[in-house]
Amino acid sequence: MIFLKIIHTKSYDNSIKKLKKYYEEKEELECIIKYLVKKNKFSDIINDPIAKIYGFERLKHNYNEYYSFRLSKLIRLIVRPIENDIELYLIYISTKHYDDFNDKKVIYYE
Repeated sequence: MIFLKIIHTKSYDNSIKKLKKYYEEKEELECIIKYLVKKNKFSDIINDPIAKIYGFERLKHNYNEYYSFRLSKLIRLIVRPIENDIELYLIYISTKHYDDFNDKKVIYYE
């Protein structure tokens, strides 16, 4: 059986450091990651009511290729699916309800 491949970006790895003092949000992030690795493809998440419990939603306007999961009222995990539907980039953790996120902050590993 093939499962969704989770790929960390450099910007995600850098932004996760901001969660050091946010214990509940770190636990929520761990739950979301556990949820994601059990999925076969990204389209399974879009149609799954469990994803809504985690505050899963598509971003709007210039960021509509990105999706987010709610870690708290202000903190979001931003993800981006790959066109093949079986890979998912963990892009960034926004601690200011997207105000600290833009395309220029996304750094991929080479």
